[in-house]
Amino acid sequence: MGGILAFIATIITVLIFFKYSRSSPLPTALTALFLYGFFFLFNFGALSRAGLSYDRLFGTFPEWRTLGRYSLWVVPFVIVAIASIYLLFLPLSYIFPGFVKSWYLEDSTIMIWRRGDNYILANVINYLTIVLIAPVLEEFFARGILLTRWTVKWGVPRAILASSVVFALLHTNFLGAFCFACAMAILYIRTKSLFIPMSLHIVNNLTAWIIESLTMDLDTPAAYETIAEFQESWMIGLITLIISIPCVILFWRCYIPKTDWRVPYLTETPNSENNANLSDYSESQK
Repeated sequence: MGGILAFIATIITVLIFFKYSRSSPLPTALTALFLYGFFFLFNFGALSRAGLSYDRLFGTFPEWRTLGRYSLWVVPFVIVAIASIYLLFLPLSYIFPGFVKSWYLEDSTIMIWRRGDNYILANVINYLTIVLIAPVLEEFFARGILLTRWTVKWGVPRAILASSVVFALLHTNFLGAFCFACAMAILYIRTKSLFIPMSLHIVNNLTAWIIESLTMDLDTPAAYETIAEFQESWMIGLITLIISIPCVILFWRCYIPKTDWRVPYLTETPNSENNANLSDYSESQK
């Protein structure tokens, strides 16, 4: 639990530090950058002392055409993400409109700034953080570390669910992030390469960045400014939900049957030195 507590402490520290600078582009962009940077530093020492094998954790780098083939899944992932927003927030908008307004409509992350002090530099930092740094570190932590550790303790199914819940809690769209995390965990186990979910995560965030830059008012943190506007767009949710169903079925048929459900780090002999190191690290983080 040490890594999770360190991450929570980092979030609280950074948010307090920039509490009164949220509307300024550069401090807001630096908040996310420092968040990931501090978190990595908090955990790097423990990982190094555990003597984990990064080669086994990351696996083999696949061919570029293989990465390209898997990257095609980003399109259905984006559709599922949009559908999940409506599945989660549309019912809540009628029951708890204040929560949806503050959590989803008003508190969404601004990806691109059009004006403000140092907004160009803020956009560069935002791009690097959202498109490159966040996908790499989140996949390393959620799939590489948590999924592997919790597989040792609870087995693969529970480890996938638990690590996906942790991943989801770090995102505004809980349901969409949870589904995405489960898919990334399955692909990591299926391909035995962390580079696959990392690459997909990068392309997914890049797609979100491009969509935002093309379709949104760059000063607006959400696509809808009022609850009424969001509720009136229910047809988008219905259409994306209908499209999502065959996408989920196709993903299931492609990757669930005949999968070797051993986590990549644990594919060697159970008594190997690296597996012992992993167990030691798990015990030290309780």
